[in-house]
Amino acid sequence: YARTGSDAQLHGIYSLHDMMSLGNERGWCPYYMARYMINRANVVVYNYQYMLDPKISGMVSREIEKESIIVFDEAHNIDNVCIEALSVTLNQRIMQRCTENLKDLDKKLQRVESNDVKRLQNEYKALVEGLGVARDSGDNGGSLLSSPVLSADILREAMPGNIRRGKHFIMYLRTLVEFLKTKL
Repeated sequence: YARTGSDAQLHGIYSLHDMMSLGNERGWCPYYMARYMINRANVVVYNYQYMLDPKISGMVSREIEKESIIVFDEAHNIDNVCIEALSVTLNQRIMQRCTENLKDLDKKLQRVESNDVKRLQNEYKALVEGLGVARDSGDNGGSLLSSPVLSADILREAMPGNIRRGKHFIMYLRTLVEFLKTKL
């Protein structure tokens, strides 16, 4: 279908049986025809699991247009499926991996922080040198410079907000993981 039928101007309502018959008649694969038609349809009727289950929806439902109307078939137990699809089972092994991942994330955040401190110090050094040149050339603004060294407090405060928030987020996740470990 992708090679020979994708330019066919198909209009109307097609059931699964209709697509199979049309596919057999024209030598098209009904699966590829359905995949092609689903992203052009105004109304799609299909099982809700194709839309709600993250494992399936990424493969099946990503081609549906945002403006399409979706009618769920067999939706009488949709609440249980939503709960099941979005639930996780935790055990000691998973919680240990969470702890290890948090340690790795913290190390990466510290590396980024260290690089930002060095970059900030280099920018400050360039500013100091520029002000020194200005002072030596007779510019009165150069006398405003009092100390060429930034204190550690200023450097910590000068960290970009996303790094500070990252540290707090990691602390929160550690607390959450430790709490969950006590509930297992």
